[in-house]
Order: sequence, then C-alpha cells, then structure tokens
Amino acid sequence: MNQESIVADIEQRAWRIGVSIEALCRKAGVAPSTFSRWKPSERNPQPTSATLHSIGKLYDALDQVEKTTRRRRKVAA
Repeated sequence: MNQESIVADIEQRAWRIGVSIEALCRKAGVAPSTFSRWKPSERNPQPTSATLHSIGKLYDALDQVEKTTRRRRKVAA
C-alpha cells in the first residue's frame, strides 16, 4: 500500500463508522493538520511523508472506535 491508499483507507474506515478525521486524529494523538499534509492537493502537490508510527496510531484508534461502535450496536439491538 502506498501513502495515498493508506490515507484513503483511513478516511473510508472513519466515514464508515461515523467518526470525523479530526476526532480520530485527536484520539490517536496526531494533529489533524499533519494528516491533511499527507494528502496531495492543488495547494499541496508534494505531500509530506507519513511516519509508520503515526499511521499505526491512527489504525489503533480506528480499531478502538470500531470495537466501541460494535459493542454499542449489540447493546442497542
């Protein structure tokens, strides 16, 4: 997976569970502005490289939120 597909995966999983990137970044201890610098855009044609440590923290936070969401859905059912 390259950086662009990793960022897209994180965004897609966050959207699917209903958590904003900003909230996910706060939970993971990664500045939302850092996450946005990883994405190419017109104003940012050469995005900065994401560190494995930061990506790992975001995936850990996603896993944690997904587990919490699943538990809530089970209780509500």
